[in-house]
Amino acid sequence: MKKTRPKKQVKKKPVRKIARKSKKIVKKAKKLVKKKPRKKLGRKKPIKKIVRKSKKTAKKTKRTYSVGTSLERLFESPAKVQTMKLFFRNPEESFLLKEAARAMRLNLEIVRHQINKLEKIGFLRSRKISSRKQLFFINPSFDFFNELRELVLRASPVSKEKILKAVKKLGKIKLVLLSGVFVSSGLPANGQGVSRADLLIVGDNINQRKLNTFIKKLEAEAGMEIRCVAMTTEEFNYRYDMYDRFIRDLLNEKGEFLINRLRL
Repeated sequence: MKKTRPKKQVKKKPVRKIARKSKKIVKKAKKLVKKKPRKKLGRKKPIKKIVRKSKKTAKKTKRTYSVGTSLERLFESPAKVQTMKLFFRNPEESFLLKEAARAMRLNLEIVRHQINKLEKIGFLRSRKISSRKQLFFINPSFDFFNELRELVLRASPVSKEKILKAVKKLGKIKLVLLSGVFVSSGLPANGQGVSRADLLIVGDNINQRKLNTFIKKLEAEAGMEIRCVAMTTEEFNYRYDMYDRFIRDLLNEKGEFLINRLRL
């Protein structure tokens, strides 16, 4: 007869200990749940505050909209006026979209949108030079062409408020005189009576880099080259006392002082 080994008896854990452990697990689970941050529900803003804010934004939009020429406010689009200026001041030239955008320093998509609008109404015409490129030019047979041309070119090419604000940042400015294109159409008949300059700036410590950027922005908005003369106060006084013809003729022309600290 084979001897069989007695089986080891597994000790059963008492019921009380299991119950205690289960209670500990429940407590830990509750602690973890408590530690998790609850999502805070956003409180609804009262209606009064929303109304007040909307009034403030409306005031801001009114202020920004009021800055600019009366022509921009009439056409409700500065980009459209700028595009019309470019073609009116360059009636014999044709522009690609990229060239027009570069000349006006505007986004290509904005220029495309405005040019397409003007082409639909017949103000502009186009000519394809390739499958992807088109040349745009002004249509002289457009209805009310002369009246619209006079309206656009008679208005100041750039807001005087913008000029004054930008010029003050160039240095210690003593005198700013607007002439030429800023006070008339800039396109006199038979080439007579052409102004010697469009803008005269007199001051000290003028930042040349800022001045160049300022002139480029003016030209982009006006749609033409701006003849600007800048000199120091000492140079201006010397030329003025010496009865310099350029200075005297410029001062005798029909112009407008934006700054006149020299009391001329």
